[in-house]
Amino acid sequence: MDDLIVIGAGLSGLAVARGAAAGGFSVRVLEARGRIGGRVLSHRTPAGAYDLGPAWIWPTMQPRVAALAWSAGLALREQAEQGGFLFQDAAGRTRRLAHGFPQEPPSMRVVGGIAAMVEAAAAAVPEGTVLTGHAATRIALTDAGVAVTTQKAGSETTFEAGRAVLALPPRLAAGLGFAPALPPPARAALTAVPGWMAGQAKALAVYERPFWREAGLSGSAFSDAGPLGEMHDATLPGEAEGALFGFFTWPPALREARREALPGLVARQLAALFGPEAANPRELVIHDWSREAFTATEADQDIPEAHPQYRPLALPPPWHGRVLLAGAEMAPEFGGYLEGALAAAEAVLAALAVTRPGLPSAR
Repeated sequence: MDDLIVIGAGLSGLAVARGAAAGGFSVRVLEARGRIGGRVLSHRTPAGAYDLGPAWIWPTMQPRVAALAWSAGLALREQAEQGGFLFQDAAGRTRRLAHGFPQEPPSMRVVGGIAAMVEAAAAAVPEGTVLTGHAATRIALTDAGVAVTTQKAGSETTFEAGRAVLALPPRLAAGLGFAPALPPPARAALTAVPGWMAGQAKALAVYERPFWREAGLSGSAFSDAGPLGEMHDATLPGEAEGALFGFFTWPPALREARREALPGLVARQLAALFGPEAANPRELVIHDWSREAFTATEADQDIPEAHPQYRPLALPPPWHGRVLLAGAEMAPEFGGYLEGALAAAEAVLAALAVTRPGLPSAR
């Protein structure tokens, strides 16, 4: 029997596991996917890694993320924004502006991808701590703590611990079988929280070279025509190849209805903006988070119009103190962001330190 079970091997769950293990806890991390990282995912080519989930950090405003990148020895680079900026109206007409709208402070990318930060967090927990492919289905209170039942390849396994941390989107947490059952108000509070990125999708187009730079373009564009609404240069250091990425504005239902046509529509839009050469990427990757069962629920098919106002939640008795909530949606600050994932982990570690002091900060 372990001291702590963490459900979810995203950045928040791994940060909890790292801090708890460093504080002397025996920890088990159960991850439904066959990989770690959760909503952090990289597409890899011989030139390096491209982010299909979160891609930017802001170190001057996000000390936890900055500290994790620094401690892992990861280099940062500014988002490329030099050159002309493109705007496409609803009719598909394109205007070129001399300059874009650079962010201040600048958006920074992690060399090696955000997944490199996740891998660094995972490397800090004892070998064998993280079990992938274990989808939690039920969590029950026991005399000694909690019992978590998982499914893997059709077989059930039950793990026991003194306490548990649910480091996964709140709507997925609400879908677990609780014994005793969660009171309806507690379940409703969880299901009311939109999963960050759960309704989103991204496209990545990889080319032999960043040819748009030769035309004095930054690679940044906004569009009211779709399917992509915002695009940026994703070229890796060294320019061994070029890459553009974009966020879909089309909602999940429309993306699903036109799923087979999406690659052609994306390539056509890129060509309309960046020229004929953009019509034929060497690779075109579309990752739709709304179709991932371990990210999104049916409720997440409706995308919030603005950034949700996330706040920490706690389960009521008899669950209170025995099962804690982590994940980016439970952040006391920077909810939904990588910094928020670490802030939520830090809050959980502080709560665990009530009975066993000396846990290190998640920073």
